Order: sequence, then C-alpha cells, then structure tokens
Amino acid sequence: MNDYPSVLFLASWYPTPDYPTHGIFIKNHAKALANYCNVIVLYVYSSDNVNEVVLEHTQNHRLNEYVIVFPKSKIPILKPLIHFIKYCYYYYRLSVLAKNHFSKIHFAQINVIYPVSLFFPIIKNVLNIQAYTIFEQWTGYLKEDGLYKGFLRRFVTQKIIRNAQKIWCLCEHQKQSMLQHHLQGNYDLLGNVVNTSIFQCKKKFTRTKKTFLHISTLDDRQKNITGILKAFADIEKQGYDFQLIIIGGKEEYLQKAQQTAKSLGLKNVVFKGMIPQEELPAYYQSADALVMFSNYETFCVVVYEALSCGTYVITTDVADLGKIISKKYGTIIPPKDETQLKQAIQDVLENKISCASEEAHQLIEEHFSEKQIGKKLYDYYFTLLQKLK
Repeated sequence: MNDYPSVLFLASWYPTPDYPTHGIFIKNHAKALANYCNVIVLYVYSSDNVNEVVLEHTQNHRLNEYVIVFPKSKIPILKPLIHFIKYCYYYYRLSVLAKNHFSKIHFAQINVIYPVSLFFPIIKNVLNIQAYTIFEQWTGYLKEDGLYKGFLRRFVTQKIIRNAQKIWCLCEHQKQSMLQHHLQGNYDLLGNVVNTSIFQCKKKFTRTKKTFLHISTLDDRQKNITGILKAFADIEKQGYDFQLIIIGGKEEYLQKAQQTAKSLGLKNVVFKGMIPQEELPAYYQSADALVMFSNYETFCVVVYEALSCGTYVITTDVADLGKIISKKYGTIIPPKDETQLKQAIQDVLENKISCASEEAHQLIEEHFSEKQIGKKLYDYYFTLLQKLK
C-alpha cells in the first residue's frame, strides 16, 4: 500500500449546508482523485446557524472528509482574532485526528491559496507532509477582477507558491495573470470535473416556445446578469416569444436580479433560485441554449455541463472557452457586447443554429470527466511519490 500516494486536501472553499455549491469544484476534484488513492479532506468554517462546535467525519470509499463548524463570534471588535485562534486550534485537532486514522499522508493539495494557507504550517508539522501542490480556482489575480491585494494575502500567497511542487490553474489567462503578479512556479493547466454520468444527451421535454437557461451565482460584477436581462427585454419588446430560466444565486444577488428584470419590464423570465445538482441535467436537456455573459471567468463549469448534455451554448470569450467551443457547439461573443448577445439569441429563436450534441458530449467525456481528471491528478502524485522515495 505504501506504493500508492495518500493526498490531503486543504480547501479555502468547500460545500456546506449553508452554501452547498461553495467549492463544489474542489469536492469534485477530491472525489475524482479518490477513485485511485486515499484522499483526506480537512475543512473548518464558522456559521450563524450552529450553537456549538460540530465535528463530522464522513467516509465514501477512499474519500475521507473531516469537517468542523463552529458558531460565529458575537463580539464584532474581537471577531477576527477569535476566529483566527479557533481556526488554528480546530485545524490542529483535525490534523491530529487524520494522523491517528492514517499511518502516512504523503502530500497536501492546497485548493485556493488564501486563507487556508495561513494554517498550513500547523497542519504540515502535525502530519509531516513531504511535499505540497496548489490548485488555484480564484479569479482575483485577473485584471478584470483585481482583488489580489492586501499585504497579508500577497505575503502568504508568495510564500506558499515559492515551495509548491506544482501549481494547477484552470486556464491560460489565469496562469499568465498570476505570473504578471511575479508568482513564479511550476504551472500546469487542468480543468474542473464534469459529471458526465448525469450530464448526458437526453432531451426529456418538448416545449411550445424556445427556452433559454442561465446558471450562476448571479453576481452582477462577474456574471453581468444585467446585460443578459437587458438583451432579453429588448428581444421581448420586438415580439419574440420565449422563456428564460435563471438558476442559482445567493439571496441578495437573486433579489437584485429580480428587481432588475421587473424594472426592465421583462415578463418571460423565471427565477428558480438554488437547485440541487442532480436536478440540473433536466434543465440543460430541455433548454434550446445556455446563455452566459460573464465579464471574466477562470473556467465556467456550467458551459461544460451544458455541452455534456448536448445543449447549444452562447457565451463570452473568457477563460479558455474560445479554445473549446466551435461553431458546432455554440457562439462565442466578446464580453459586454449586448448587440452580439442579442443577435446570438435571435439566431436561436429563428432556428439558424444547430448543435452537434453527441460530439459535444464526447468532447467533455474525453477531457473533463471524473475519470480523466482523477487519473491525471493520480498520475502526477504517483510519479512524485516515486521521485521522492
């Protein structure tokens, strides 16, 4: 068994009952790698919805998740300090627990550098980690986002990248953005996981009108929900009949989007709120097109899920989507270009497009399935283990 690596997953984001889609990409990477070796997840978070500290350990085959949730402090002025101390202590507790359950954990994978890297020295010391890698999902390094700032974040990021064996990014633009911040390292590109076993080409419904789908956090700064709603409002005023279904969004973003739609007079729109992942395939499969109008992305997994379902995609040229999506699968438009967005939507309404559905699904299966992503991660760690012996 010593010939196979065991990998610790540390995550700045991870799904919780409060926010079930937060860090779902990281959990999917953990599940993918766990098809080949032991994966141990440590995660600590605070919540307003608990009154006491709760520790949960769940095991699913080779995937072990150790999670602690603690009540948020009620003392505003001391809250940052109290939380920092508690995070240090609870990550120490989880590290000791993992050490008791596993004789050897070879490597750590840090998923989203900040803030979990603040606690990595404690974890590394307890578990005697040989080497570590980074998988960065955050958009903050991109100039379009511009959130990579602040002394502590920059100091921790520079320090943790300096000694990482590997830094995975989701797209070339993200990699180049990190390099422009003088974050030199051994970079490679790897995508997020698409569950191709549920996201399949099965049209379940026949609708009487064209149906468009949008799925996101509804954060207008990144996703440009206002631009989408304005485009559909203009098209509606031209007499076109359609249905726009919008899924996702925290309550504050959802309310803002609903207010925007109302102010624009857009009637043919339905806001579904948060939907469990297992229910999403039916929405993709019954839609004529997925519409994304993001100002910036590092991956945009919903585009890949739509393609896996054989659904046509209208999206901006962000991340590496321009390298994946040909005219057989969708339309690529520049960010913020509402004129081209409206034209792409009208092309769908006027039956001027078609999607090579089975071919699109096969493309995703070959490059972004759980099996493919998990194998790429495992092969790297297996090779690294042999190298460090």
